[in-house]
Amino acid sequence: MNLKPVFDPKNLSTSKIYLIDCVQYRYVRTEGSGKNSKYVFAPLPNQRKSSEISFNSTKLAIRCQEVVGMNYEPPQEQFVVQMGLL
Repeated sequence: MNLKPVFDPKNLSTSKIYLIDCVQYRYVRTEGSGKNSKYVFAPLPNQRKSSEISFNSTKLAIRCQEVVGMNYEPPQEQFVVQMGLL
C-alpha cells in the first residue's frame, strides 16, 4: 500500500481513499472558508470508527495520507422486486 501525504487541501477528492490514524476514510466536504476551513472525512464501511472527523489545513497535512491506487466507489442501489404469491 503506497501512501502519499496530503499537503494541499485542493487535491482532496471524494473518489479517493485516505488513511487517518490507521483507518480508511473518504473525503466528504469542506466547511467554512478561508483560513477557517474544516475538511470533513467519513469512515469507509466496515471500519472500526463510525463517526465523521474534521481537520483544519495544518492537522490535515500532519495526519492525513492518500492511499495511492485505491478509489472509493459508493455502493450501488439495488432494486428488489418482491413477487407475491398468487
